[in-house]
Amino acid sequence: MKKIVLLGHGIGIKYVIDSLTTYKNGEYKVVAVITHPFELHKEDLEMMETRKDIYGDCAYNVFNLTSDYGIPLFESSDVNEPETIENIKKFEPDYIISIGCRNILKKDFLNNFEKKVFNIHTAPLPEYRGAANDSWMILNGLWDTEQFGCAHFIDSGIDTGDIIAKSYYKIPNLAYPIDVFKTRMNTYKYLLPLSLNNLNKKDFKPEKQEFQKSTFFPRLKTSIDGKIDFSKYTGNELLRFIYAFSYPYEGAHCFMENLKINILEAEFIQDKGFHTFTTGIIFGKDENKNYKVALKEGYLLIKKIEIDKKPVLQNKIFKLGKRLT
Repeated sequence: MKKIVLLGHGIGIKYVIDSLTTYKNGEYKVVAVITHPFELHKEDLEMMETRKDIYGDCAYNVFNLTSDYGIPLFESSDVNEPETIENIKKFEPDYIISIGCRNILKKDFLNNFEKKVFNIHTAPLPEYRGAANDSWMILNGLWDTEQFGCAHFIDSGIDTGDIIAKSYYKIPNLAYPIDVFKTRMNTYKYLLPLSLNNLNKKDFKPEKQEFQKSTFFPRLKTSIDGKIDFSKYTGNELLRFIYAFSYPYEGAHCFMENLKINILEAEFIQDKGFHTFTTGIIFGKDENKNYKVALKEGYLLIKKIEIDKKPVLQNKIFKLGKRLT
C-alpha cells in the first residue's frame, strides 16, 4: 500500500479520498490530513451554514473526517513548522498533496519530501494563480467557457510548478461564484487518479507552464471590495461585478442614504441609456415590483436584495428618485 498525506480543507478533501476507494484496488490510501486551526475555519463554516441551501453536497466540514473515514486529522497553524514536518514523517508518505492548504510550502518542507509534494489547483494555470478564482473568473468574463483544473508539482513559487495532469470543465453562463465553485470542485474526483497514472509512466514528462501568460489575483473581501460604483462600470461590467460578489457571499453592496443594501440578483437591460449624472438613481419599477436603476447604457433591474444577510422586499426599502451610492 502507498501512503498519502493531505494538506488542506473542504469538499476537495472528501472527493480526493473517495476517488481512491476504487483506484487500483485500494493501492493508495490517505493516512493523515493536516488542516489549519479550527478558529480559522469558522468564517467558512458559518457561510456554509448560512447558505446551506445552495452549497448542498459541496458543504463539507473537514473536522468530520475522522468519524466519516477513520483518518486522523491534525491542526497546524503552519505546516512548515518542524513539529508538523516531523509528524508527517511518522506516516512515511509516498506523496503529500495540497488541497487548499493555507500555507505556502517553503524550501525546508519541500527538501524533506523531495519529489513527493504536489498541489491540486482547480483553476487554469498559469492564468489563475492564487485564490478567489471563482469571483475573478466571473469578473474577467469567463462565463460559458471551457477551463481546467490541474495537479502540479510544488516549487518555491506560488502555483508555478510543472503540471502533472489536467481535468476540463465548462463554466456555466451567468454563473455565480457558488456555481463556479461546484464545477471546479468536481475536478477533485478525477485529478488524483489521473496524476497517479501519469506519475507511474516511465516516460512521463510534466508540462512546463508558460510564464508569459501568468497572472496572480489577490483574495477578495466582499465587505470591502464589493462596494458598487454605478458610474464606474459599463452595464455588463457592473452585472459581472454583482454576480462575482453574490452567492455564496453576502453580495455587492451600495447605500441609499445611510442604509447598506446588498444586491444578490440583477439583470442589465441595454436601453437608450441616460446622462452620466443620472447613474445610480432609482427611476422606475416593473410589473413584478423589481426596481430600475439608471446606467449610462441602460438600466440595472434589481431582482433580489438583502439587508444584514436577510432577504427584504424592494418596495419596503427603495424609493423612486433616490440615488444609490
